[in-house]
Amino acid sequence: MAVSSEQLREFIAIEMRGSDIKLVIEKVVYESDTLKAFNRFIMPINQLSNNDFLKPHEIHILTNTKESNRGIDVSLLGPTLKMYEKPMRLKMWRMGNSVNYVFATAWHAFWAENEQYLKKESKIQIWSFRVDGQLCFAVCPVH
Repeated sequence: MAVSSEQLREFIAIEMRGSDIKLVIEKVVYESDTLKAFNRFIMPINQLSNNDFLKPHEIHILTNTKESNRGIDVSLLGPTLKMYEKPMRLKMWRMGNSVNYVFATAWHAFWAENEQYLKKESKIQIWSFRVDGQLCFAVCPVH
């Protein structure tokens, strides 16, 4: 069973000893977010609830042309409070006139494993947090 955002924050703070918990975005899951061929989840920067979840060195990696293709490996906590085993790659993509943060590399497998909670056209929240200084994210359905 998926948890509420309150249960998620409590789990991160107490069980994971996470800190700096911030709501990054609340977004509808579109069909393009679920396609295996795309294998990515887009978070448009102009829709973010919070834009200060990255440290200066992480911003540098994401915006530096030589390093941005590589991105940042982050851990992703699913809607059942299970940490996904494969790291997700956070990247910054420019698409037309917009700039987006993107979960890439293992997104489709994560989505497929959690499809019952991340249905197309449903709203989800993406939260950022840190464990021992490492950037992590959590996905929470909006009830």
